[in-house]
Amino acid sequence: MNGPKAFPMLEVLQLPPKPRKDCMILMSEVGIPLRQAEDILEIAAPIIDCAKITDHAGLVDRLSAEWIRKKVALYNKHNVQVMPGGIPFQLAVIQHKVDDYLKAVKDLGFYGVEMSEDTMKPLETGYREELIAKALDMGLKVMTEMGRKNVDIPFNAEETCEQILRDIELGVSKIYLESAEIQAMTRDDPKALDTIAALGKNEYLLFELGLIEAQEKAAWLVERYGFNINFASVAPQDVVAVDAIRRGMHRKEIGRAHV
Repeated sequence: MNGPKAFPMLEVLQLPPKPRKDCMILMSEVGIPLRQAEDILEIAAPIIDCAKITDHAGLVDRLSAEWIRKKVALYNKHNVQVMPGGIPFQLAVIQHKVDDYLKAVKDLGFYGVEMSEDTMKPLETGYREELIAKALDMGLKVMTEMGRKNVDIPFNAEETCEQILRDIELGVSKIYLESAEIQAMTRDDPKALDTIAALGKNEYLLFELGLIEAQEKAAWLVERYGFNINFASVAPQDVVAVDAIRRGMHRKEIGRAHV
C-alpha cells in the first residue's frame, strides 16, 4: 500500500526489497477466484514473493487457459511470480507428456515449473537431470522438492544435502523441504533439519509449512533458524500471520519486535 505509514514512530524488523533471496514467502493457493486473489494482494503483496496454484485438478481439467493467464497477469502486476503446483508435472511424467507440459507452462506465462516427486516413484537420476536441463533451456526457472508427502521412504539428511547441492549445481533456483517431513522431524529428529540448515544455502531453500499447524511450524523454524528463513506452501489465510511471526509481532513469537 502506498502513502504514509499509520504508526511511523514505531520500528519493526524490515524485509529486504524484492526480488529477495531471504525472508521469502511462497503462497500456495488452491485456484482461488480472481477477486479473492486481488483482495489478498491489496494487503499482502509486499510480503508474497511467489504464488503457487495448487488446484491440481483445476489446472488440468476445469480452469481455462484464458483464466490462468488472467490470474498470472494479476499476480505479476503486483510483483508476485506465479507457478503451477507439482502434481501436474508428476502426471505429465506418468503419462509421458513432459515436453508438452513444459511448453504449456511457458505459454501460460508461468515463470517456472515445480519438478516434485513426492507422490510418485522417484525419477531415475539421469532422466531427472535431463528434465531440469530441458526446462532451463526453455527459459523456465526450476524448483525441486526434497521429501515425501506420505513419509513412505525413510528420510536421510546426508543424502538430502548431497541432492540439494547437486540441484544447485544443475541450476535449480529453489528447493523445497516437504512439510510432512518437517512435521516429523520437528517432533522426532530436529538434528536432521539442523544438518540441512547448516549447508548455508538459505537463498535456495524454502521450508514448507503446509496446512497442519502451519503457524506453529513457522514459529519453531524462526526461533531455531532465524529471521531470514524462507517459507513455502503458506496458505493465503496464514500469510499475514507468518510474516508477523517472522518479525516477532505475533502471539506465537512475541518478543523480538523491539530488537
